[in-house]
Amino acid sequence: MPVRYYALVSLFAAALLTGCTGNYKFNDDHYRPLGDPQALNRGQ
Repeated sequence: MPVRYYALVSLFAAALLTGCTGNYKFNDDHYRPLGDPQALNRGQ
């Protein structure tokens, strides 16, 4: 791989790795992750 593509590949890999993490530490009563319909009734 040419040297000029290392920065582009590194940026792309970083975007993929950070984009796949969920925000499950959010501490709000109205927060519900997409695709998780049971989140509103959890903990009751």
